[in-house]
Amino acid sequence: PPWGALPDVRPSLERCRVPEAILEGAELVTLVPLIEASNRLRAYGRGAAPVAPRLAVRFRHLPSLTPLHDLLSRSLTPEGTLTDEASPRLRSIRRKIKEQRAQIVKVLEALFHSQGAEAAFQDRYVTIRHGRYVVPVRAEALPRVKGIVHDRSQSGATLFVEPERAVELNNDLVQAVREEEAECLRILQALTNEVSAALPELDMLVEGIGELDLIFARAEMADRMKATEPEIDAGRTIALSGARHPLLLAQSWKEPGRPVVPVDLHLDADQPLLLVTGPNAGGKTVALKTLGLLALMAQAGCHLPVEEGSRLPTFSRLFAVIGDDQSVAENLSTFSAFVKQVKELLADVDDRSLVLLDELGAGTDPDEGAALAQAILEDLQVRGALVMATTHLEPLKAFASTHAGARNASVEFDGERLAPTFRLLYDRPGQSYALTIAARLGLPDRLIDRAHSHRSTQAKNLQELLARLDQEARQSADRAAEAERRESQAAALLGRAQKEVEAAQAKAKEILARAKAEAQTLLADIKRKVAEEWERLKSEERSKRALEATRKRLAEVAPPAPGQPARTMVLTPSWRDKLRESVRMPEKTDVPEELMLIGKTTDEGRDLVEKYLDDAFLAGRHSVRLVHGKGTGVLRKAVHELLAVHPLVESFRPGNPNEGGGGATVVELKVD
Repeated sequence: PPWGALPDVRPSLERCRVPEAILEGAELVTLVPLIEASNRLRAYGRGAAPVAPRLAVRFRHLPSLTPLHDLLSRSLTPEGTLTDEASPRLRSIRRKIKEQRAQIVKVLEALFHSQGAEAAFQDRYVTIRHGRYVVPVRAEALPRVKGIVHDRSQSGATLFVEPERAVELNNDLVQAVREEEAECLRILQALTNEVSAALPELDMLVEGIGELDLIFARAEMADRMKATEPEIDAGRTIALSGARHPLLLAQSWKEPGRPVVPVDLHLDADQPLLLVTGPNAGGKTVALKTLGLLALMAQAGCHLPVEEGSRLPTFSRLFAVIGDDQSVAENLSTFSAFVKQVKELLADVDDRSLVLLDELGAGTDPDEGAALAQAILEDLQVRGALVMATTHLEPLKAFASTHAGARNASVEFDGERLAPTFRLLYDRPGQSYALTIAARLGLPDRLIDRAHSHRSTQAKNLQELLARLDQEARQSADRAAEAERRESQAAALLGRAQKEVEAAQAKAKEILARAKAEAQTLLADIKRKVAEEWERLKSEERSKRALEATRKRLAEVAPPAPGQPARTMVLTPSWRDKLRESVRMPEKTDVPEELMLIGKTTDEGRDLVEKYLDDAFLAGRHSVRLVHGKGTGVLRKAVHELLAVHPLVESFRPGNPNEGGGGATVVELKVD
């Protein structure tokens, strides 16, 4: 849409609500582009009506405020200075000031040509000090130039003197300037009053443009992200397939070499607790934030960067405990800050809440932290909330594997590349790969080896088991991907075969249609010849038997359907009566013969005329009269331009003396 550059006028409108407030010209002039945008957007909405009727209604409801726009445009320059057209008195005062200044300069410049001027004046120019015109006089020559000293140079060698002969002229100029200031203040007050009177329409305009801007911004964002409309689940199921974080998408637009890896996010009433584990920098927190951000976007009416068919419910509350909120000033450690936040969310959580917890159980003793985290998860499950949490604690992985209502997930780690893939894998816990990542980041091998020697046998066995499961899962995923690829190829082959069958069927239909057309042409030719024979026999007045035989030849043969017996239909002279159809025209509704447009703006007039012509046409009126008055002729010109291209108008003409003369236009409609 043609928004244009729209300043924020809300602060000015708020100031306008204060009694006896006077807006500056720079504030008032900001309303001009806003009102111009309203007119452009209303015209844009009329063009968008066929494809977006509901959106067009929003454009149509924007107020035009044309009189206020014309007043402000006439009274103010684009910079906010009052123009001479703001009032006749201001124009007169400014003309007087201009003439007064010219007279003062003329008088003072005459001094430079007087006797002794060379010795008296430091330089030959007229300047202004404290609002009064003065000349530069040498300090030692002051006695020779009678007047008032208003200023001196930094060295003291030059005095800026207002000569006696210029005092009265300067006084008149100062008085005129004060009159100008008073008139400007009066005009600004009047303009502010006009704006104040239009505040309801201006508020509606600001709100309407803001809503439209939001709608188009959401649409532009959805188009850029290739987003889809999610289904709103009436229950408590989150099923987001191929979800991508919007900020990562925006980053990928700038860096095409860094594509965003989509994740699948699933929670429901049967398994409301999702516990995500895996290595650091593997994408756990990103998956957590992706769910939170997409949930908020959905509730704001935005499309989401997910695959078709994704769905999620609406939430009464969304809680996120993400990041380290430790505070030295508030004497809070990482763990203390976590407990404080959990305490606050437990006070408000309900069965329509979404809770996101990052690094659950961290910041304290692992055993106690895991126990507290498990208790928190169990309490949230009882309250009916949907919960997604990340952790590195082994007891919580075991809890998610054995507890009804909880589910494990992990971010995948490629053991061969020693790097995360950022994919989210369900129903199996992940390893932290702390030592592997530390080695990849350059920690000395001796430290890595010593760390391995300190690990317990049970931990080593568990890591090997999880690594083996990861490897098997990747192999299964590869096999599934290969099967899916082959299935896709088979589907493509089947699709091509289906298209070939459809093309053959279409060709057969085309041949059959052409044969039918040729048969119809042949049948029409036979009918014509039989009709000629019939006329000839009638003219020769053959016998009744011959006439009857000819009548039988007039039978119209209808091609039978395959497998059906042939049927004949004898045409008689009354066949036309049997084929007649009566068409009933709509009854006239109560539409007046004339439309009064006097006092309307051109935009209002065009809208009224379009609706009136539609109503008059449907009512069956042959002619109508549009009363627009004479005035400046602007409204009449706009009406005639509309009539010249209107599809329902046969012709139009100025009214006769008894029809309103040049102040009215008579329109003939294409009713027949």
